[in-house]
Amino acid sequence: SFSLASCGNPNEWNDERKQIVKDKCDSDLFDCDCFLETTMENFPNAQDYNTTLENESENQKKVDDYWDKLYDNCMK
Repeated sequence: SFSLASCGNPNEWNDERKQIVKDKCDSDLFDCDCFLETTMENFPNAQDYNTTLENESENQKKVDDYWDKLYDNCMK
């Protein structure tokens, strides 16, 4: 089903949100498909990804765990 980016479920990983994550992926360092997969596994809820990373200092442990997973799983 087609939905505009501004509509739809903010918790859903739609193409636009996936692209935002891929844009943050440094392809020299990471396999970007893995980067995206790991992000979606770590934050099944897309909204959590946004709120966690926007408030990094409050969520330092979560953010650190997330980056640890990326480095462990997805580094080239």
